[in-house]
Amino acid sequence: MLNSNDDSHGDQDSPDGKQAACKTSGVETGMTKQKQSFRRNSKKISQESGYTEVDVLDSNPREQLGLIRRLSKRFSLSPSSSSDKNKTVSVPVGNTVNSLKEQEGECNATEGQDAKGTDENTKLPLSAMEINLLISKNSLLEANENINKLEEELLNEAEPEKGEVAYQEYTKKVRDFNLLCDELVKQIMSIITNSFSITKSNSSILYMAVQVVELEEAADKKWQERMDHPGVKCFRRPRKWQDLWRETVRKSVEERIAKVVLPTKAQQKSWLALHLVNLQKTILEDLKIVKDLVQSCYPEKYNIFNVYIKYYHETVSSHLECIQQKHLELNELYSFLNWIIHTYKSGDIMSHPDLSPEVNGEELSPLLDQKVIENVMDKYAKELKIIISTWMGNALEEEKKKFESQEPELMMGYYHSDMAIHISQMIHEYLNKSGDISNKLKDKALHICLDELTNLLHCYQRDLKVKKRSIPNPLPLLIVSVNSYIDLREYVVTLKQGNAVYVGKVEETLNNVVRGLNEILVEDILKLCFKKIVARKWLLGNDDFNLLINNAETYCEELKKMKQANYQVLISDIHFQFVKEYITQIMKQQIYCKSSRQRDAAAIKVREELGAINKMYEERGSTASWLFPVTQDLSDFIGSNKNELETKLNTLYMDYPDISKEHVSALLYFRGIARGKQKSNLMKYFNQLEKDSEGSVTEARHVLFDQIVVTGPVKCMPSFT
Repeated sequence: MLNSNDDSHGDQDSPDGKQAACKTSGVETGMTKQKQSFRRNSKKISQESGYTEVDVLDSNPREQLGLIRRLSKRFSLSPSSSSDKNKTVSVPVGNTVNSLKEQEGECNATEGQDAKGTDENTKLPLSAMEINLLISKNSLLEANENINKLEEELLNEAEPEKGEVAYQEYTKKVRDFNLLCDELVKQIMSIITNSFSITKSNSSILYMAVQVVELEEAADKKWQERMDHPGVKCFRRPRKWQDLWRETVRKSVEERIAKVVLPTKAQQKSWLALHLVNLQKTILEDLKIVKDLVQSCYPEKYNIFNVYIKYYHETVSSHLECIQQKHLELNELYSFLNWIIHTYKSGDIMSHPDLSPEVNGEELSPLLDQKVIENVMDKYAKELKIIISTWMGNALEEEKKKFESQEPELMMGYYHSDMAIHISQMIHEYLNKSGDISNKLKDKALHICLDELTNLLHCYQRDLKVKKRSIPNPLPLLIVSVNSYIDLREYVVTLKQGNAVYVGKVEETLNNVVRGLNEILVEDILKLCFKKIVARKWLLGNDDFNLLINNAETYCEELKKMKQANYQVLISDIHFQFVKEYITQIMKQQIYCKSSRQRDAAAIKVREELGAINKMYEERGSTASWLFPVTQDLSDFIGSNKNELETKLNTLYMDYPDISKEHVSALLYFRGIARGKQKSNLMKYFNQLEKDSEGSVTEARHVLFDQIVVTGPVKCMPSFT
């Protein structure tokens, strides 16, 4: 009788593919008891009927050995139960190969009956070498099944003591089991990592890998239930392959993003823009593969497409976070901000039709934290300020070179410079680009551009005044400068929407600059024309005044090369300044008309000359028609007789209520009334006019006399005889 001891789990395929020794129970005789073991081609079998030991030999040793091993394996690895522990098999005394074969037949019959209703998992596991071969051939489900059988064996087998002979075999089996587990998970995670390429050729491989992960997740749950009982052994549990799967998916995405070409600035000037284009292409193509191929290999509960969306979103975010820490130039910052704020969520990537409806780009969280985005925008603003400041400085230098080398060119009859056009185009371009990113950044860009424009205007004005003194005819330079400012002002006004206050300040600066240039132009023409025009010889001839008119006409003809937007304003201002200067000459008290003949001549001359001035500027477009009455009013006051003076003074005061008693006194001096009762009465009358008109005379819309300074009376009063 052959006893099979289930505790030893019998003979098994060792992890390296060799057959392990089979443990058997002791063989008893009538007189003695001794332990025996099977060795290669001979075995000692206890014969129940004769209680004698017999050697089993066979003319074909290999066949005998194979048969004995099969029997031993069946005995030792039969399912464990309390009734199986002492199961024996009788072997006839004949001890031939035929009798052994008969015994095997009986065993087969018995096993066939026992196998009914049992699971296929009771089949013996393959050897370590065979399992490893299955893994390498991607027979993952079968490999996993056999590894789990080995696990069950180890769980059911008592761990030998270190001193026992079987301990080495046991540790070898544990080691092989661990190596097989490592190899299987390595292969599965390799498949997960290469999901995109694998699904294009054979998606069933990925499907099997996912199935194994699922099975192991279920096995982990079973193990957890076992752990509720004390004394349960554990081999590599819990394996947590689903956690490992998630980490592998995440790392695979990181690897794919890391492989997107990132050239250096030395290799490619537009390195970042090119990288973002490649990044966009990679994300879109990969997610299409996930949706069309990878997704079908996973159970629906995995929600695998959203898993990949999440990891791509997080990985791209980390990738861009690293890029923004580099020193980026203005164009690079623009590409970066535009990509993360607009391109990423647009129909070019996440909202692409091929990814919908699974992906809604608008529902995705921002790629970067708002603080990071604002930090990048601040960098953009700083770089923009440097670019604008440098550009405007260069534009000013170019304009100064033109001052020295050539007269301004004429375009459509006006002096023209490209500076204003270039500045406007540059501001327009940067505002549009900044606005593409956000309105907030556009506002920042607008403030920067206008600040730098203001600095340019001040520098230009300073340099212009210096240059004006060094050239013989500065008029063309002054006119082209005014034209440039007018063009800039017209452009700046278009920027008012949403920034009226800030733009208004710059507009006012431009207005002040233009007014400043107008003042220079007026000053120049006044210096050119008025050289003591109303002097002692004034009444004796017209040469000085004719020269004044000729100079003024020549000057004004050149002013026609100024743009109409300022020309009319300037002509009106020159008109006013001419009239004011002419009256100022009268108020200097350098002429004293003692006789009525002198007064009549002076009145006629004032009427003719002021009339000529008014006519000249009216013909050139002056809108200062409010100056016309002063011609007749002054002429009448100077030429009237004593009885009419109060009436004429009243008319003058009504037309120009800003006239003061000092002005009246100077006019009286001019017509020959320097002191005395007559002057006193007229001055009292004027004071009464002022008093009576309080509240009734509206405040003057235009100011003439208020801007005329009256000098004190001279000691020597020239008179005409």
